[in-house]
Amino acid sequence: MSSTVKASNWRNVELGRVVLVNNKELATIVEIIDNKRVLIDGPKIQRQSIALAKVVLTPLVLAKLPRGSRTGVVHKKWAAAEIDSKWAATSWAKKLAAKERRSQLSDFERFQVLVLKKQRRFAVKKALAKA
Repeated sequence: MSSTVKASNWRNVELGRVVLVNNKELATIVEIIDNKRVLIDGPKIQRQSIALAKVVLTPLVLAKLPRGSRTGVVHKKWAAAEIDSKWAATSWAKKLAAKERRSQLSDFERFQVLVLKKQRRFAVKKALAKA
C-alpha cells in the first residue's frame, strides 16, 4: 500500500483560478502577491488585493491567463470560457441561489412552503404504507 494520500478535489492557488468572494461574487486570481494575499479581478468585482482567508477557491480555472492581466483581458477570457454559465450549473451555485431565494420569502410564501412540505410528507408516508 502507498503511504501518500491523494486528494481528488485538491484546488491550487494559481493564476486564472476562479474564486468566490463573500459567498456572493466570482472573480479570478490575476497575480499572487505572497502566500496570504492575491490580486483578483472579475466582471462584478473591482480589481483589488485580497487575503486568501476571505475567498474560497472553486474548481473553475481560466486557462492560460497571463500573469498580471489587465481588466479587459480578464473580461474577454471570462466571456470566452463562459464562466458564469459553468458556475450556474454547479450544485454549489444552485445551493447558494436557493438559500438566497429562501431568505427573500414573505411570511405567506413561507407558509405555502410549510403546507407543501406537509403534503409531500403525507404522500411519501402513504406510498410507504402501500409497499
